Amino acid sequence: MRVWRRFLVAGIGALSLLGAGTIGVPADEGGTVISFQSMTGITGDALVGKVNDRGLTGGGIPWRLSSGTGSVDRDGHVSAKVTGLVLAAGKFEGINPVGTFAAVVSCRTTAQHIVNVQTAGFPATVPGGDSTITGTVDLPHPCTIPEVFVGGLFTTPTGQVVFRWFAVSNGDFADGS
Repeated sequence: MRVWRRFLVAGIGALSLLGAGTIGVPADEGGTVISFQSMTGITGDALVGKVNDRGLTGGGIPWRLSSGTGSVDRDGHVSAKVTGLVLAAGKFEGINPVGTFAAVVSCRTTAQHIVNVQTAGFPATVPGGDSTITGTVDLPHPCTIPEVFVGGLFTTPTGQVVFRWFAVSNGDFADGS
């Protein structure tokens, strides 16, 4: 009986090791929450100057951009680069009048609540609309159906700094865990 027990324990151990070896580790150890190779500028009456389904207010005029790329990992590291983020209409079409851009990562939580977390502000070229945003935010866990919004930081007459979004990620999101 003792021999069979040893054989059984050794067999279970070998199968456990074999099974663990086939589980695999994600290629990106940090765990990407969202990665995007393009963005879409804000357009249309439903979004311009209005609060969207994520609770963020859009810029007061349509915007367009040449390119927008970036990613957010599970540790909250945000990287976004926009090129040519400029006004798409009006007297100043083709010009970026805003000197500071920021990114907001918007997530749904398990309770289906929206949580928006914002980076610090980063310089944006005027009038070109180019900016590189890198920072760390405190992501909720889990962060499902993430979107990244890039926009400007504005100071109100009362001294409050507010974010208005100009472009949103067209992303591939991970499982949100």
